[in-house]
Amino acid sequence: MSGTLLLGSGWHPFLFRSEITALFGDFKTLHPRLVLLNQPIDEKLLSRLSSAALVEDLLHFGGYSNNTSFEFLSQTISDWSKENLPPGSFAVRSKKLGSGVKGISRRDLEKEVGAQLYCEKNPVDLQNPQYEIMIIVAGKVDGEVHWDSVDSNPCITWGIRENKWVKSNYVGRQPMERPFFKPISLEPRLAKLLISLAHREGVNPKAMIDPFCGTGGIAIEALIQGMDVYASDLDPTMVYGTKKNLSWADEHNSSITQVEKCSVKDIAGLWSKKENCIFAFDPPYGRNAWKSDDGLELFLAALAQALEIDSQSTISTMLPAGAESLENDPEVDYIVMGRPWSEIESEINAKGWSVVVRSPVKVHKSLARMVVVCHPLH
Repeated sequence: MSGTLLLGSGWHPFLFRSEITALFGDFKTLHPRLVLLNQPIDEKLLSRLSSAALVEDLLHFGGYSNNTSFEFLSQTISDWSKENLPPGSFAVRSKKLGSGVKGISRRDLEKEVGAQLYCEKNPVDLQNPQYEIMIIVAGKVDGEVHWDSVDSNPCITWGIRENKWVKSNYVGRQPMERPFFKPISLEPRLAKLLISLAHREGVNPKAMIDPFCGTGGIAIEALIQGMDVYASDLDPTMVYGTKKNLSWADEHNSSITQVEKCSVKDIAGLWSKKENCIFAFDPPYGRNAWKSDDGLELFLAALAQALEIDSQSTISTMLPAGAESLENDPEVDYIVMGRPWSEIESEINAKGWSVVVRSPVKVHKSLARMVVVCHPLH
């Protein structure tokens, strides 16, 4: 078996692919939610993948086809499985993405492939199999909240599920489950996503800095990943809350955690020079906070201070935007932080940063935010 197939979240396929780019570099896109890495599954890949927030499944890649003939598919998948399925019990599972593929019955494919593979060395066990052959029937995805530029042409792909990998689970880490909670707290999936988007291919960040730490949602996810955490906020209540939440989340962790009351304009003096560092933050997004020059000034100060601390760092953040930005039309200059995006991007460039990812996300009701990832211009 060669290659690794990743199935991404249907919530935001574009950011799923952006996350995989940050973590692994180049890949082949088979479908908006299916990407193929040209590397086998090993401990290094599994460790790297533990940083991902939007990966739903992981397969040893078997094959890919646009041929919708049932006879062709069942025979091709069976032939591959006979060569690659190790001795042991197995089950054949299937999953439909979007509308599926017209004329293809997933249940019939499961039964036919299972019948062809069943033998003494490979007995069927539908309850607790040692191996799972996965068949993904992917079709057009309509009605998604987050627009995507990649066409969802019908395809069928298959492989053997990696049983050492476990999908991210946020049970017990939701904002209301932490000792210190405020309604504005960031959910852990988005916090983890901001961190993963700040990665660079082949390099695991050593430290994470959050200059608007709030209740510590991003800091918690960085701590769980073994990073040193440097968090600050101008509000002493938030500093207290983040300390309390980090203490709760820290299970004999050997990472450094420091939380201080500090203006974003002074964090370079507070933390001094760092290496292999990322900046992940969710700035205040109240209407009054960002529709003023003060709000933009604070954001630009964070960019300037980040370069002083680590000139090779990455910025990953979410900026307030109007709900109309969810249409994601490249021809429209959407309002972000109360200003046209083109003006915001010019200000970012002037501070020495280049925007490498920009995509809106729906938060709730009419509230949207623009996920923005920046690398140093140099």
